[in-house]
Amino acid sequence: MIHAGPGQTRTGPVLICRGSVSRDCPHGPVPIDAGGCLVSPGLVDIHVHGALGHDLTEPDQAAWRRALEAHLHAGTTTVLATLASTGPAEMAAALATATGLIAGQQAPTLAGVHLEGPCLAPEQRGAHDSAHLRSASEVLRELTPLPEALRMVTLAPELPGADALISYLAGQGVRVSAGHSSATPEHLARARRLGLSHLAHLWSGQSALTRPALHRLPGLLEASLASTELTAEVIADGHHLPAALLTIALRCLGPDRLCLVSDATAGTGLAPGSAFRTGASTGRVHNGYAATDDHTSLCGSVTPLAVTVARMRELTGASVDDVVTMATATPARAVGLYPRKGSLLPGADGDVVLFGPDLSVRAVVLGGRPVTGVLPDGDR
Repeated sequence: MIHAGPGQTRTGPVLICRGSVSRDCPHGPVPIDAGGCLVSPGLVDIHVHGALGHDLTEPDQAAWRRALEAHLHAGTTTVLATLASTGPAEMAAALATATGLIAGQQAPTLAGVHLEGPCLAPEQRGAHDSAHLRSASEVLRELTPLPEALRMVTLAPELPGADALISYLAGQGVRVSAGHSSATPEHLARARRLGLSHLAHLWSGQSALTRPALHRLPGLLEASLASTELTAEVIADGHHLPAALLTIALRCLGPDRLCLVSDATAGTGLAPGSAFRTGASTGRVHNGYAATDDHTSLCGSVTPLAVTVARMRELTGASVDDVVTMATATPARAVGLYPRKGSLLPGADGDVVLFGPDLSVRAVVLGGRPVTGVLPDGDR
């Protein structure tokens, strides 16, 4: 039982019985004094590629467990393992690794897989390896039958064959996200009707306003900000987006539709100068960020989700409740895990983060069991 004081993210005790939040417990719960900390649901990261030199496209279960444990110690108690574009065999092997870990209950924070690619627009590919981008029809064949662990796919909805892929995925209960895309508002509206419900990292890999003649034509970015139903992501690591853009995103979508994500790569927790792999691409760690070897594109982040919670508050002035919501309830809803994840409602998993007054992580609880240690964030 975790005791929280008034005025905090959670007021009053949080009772966890046999791994779940409960109204009562007949087993004599052990009290834990939060010591003036903010009590939050465990953080939910739906866009994370790895940590400590381990990329989640690796087919090695031990590598996955080390990366997931690193994020757990940093406050992330629920993860969608995000696979950057790679070859068909490598993608299938990584999906099989995730399925095995979940079936064997060997990775308690792993909630499924998020495929970021390989059905992406070449001109918006960012750090994705162009040699491993594939057509929607190829990806549809690769995902038939549907891999058990698959929960989300980010794709470019304007590409030929994307309609059939979106319909198939949405019909199977997989969340579909638009990203690394040059889609127009018309493309996005059609994809929304077919079941697309989410938008990957705003301002990163999105087409924007053009003026080919007299009239201005909005791109995917403007359509994203104007949307009234879609959820969307921002990477608030202090490097991807300045304060003004984060503020615009929050004002347009609000905390109930805007998700904080880390986009953390295998470079997370490594020293500046370290090289790492993400999908079929390589990146290098710099002072608080990662970039491609030619330094022409950011290559994910090296920042755990909890650090983006504090930075979102610093950069936008958003309330503590709002920034916590964007890292808990909102991403959990976006991928169909709420209220079991991202909440402290009765019946939710007993995942808790204790934040200090500066929103630094002081303690992590997973399924009612304390977790110790905090992952270095690279520049704080």
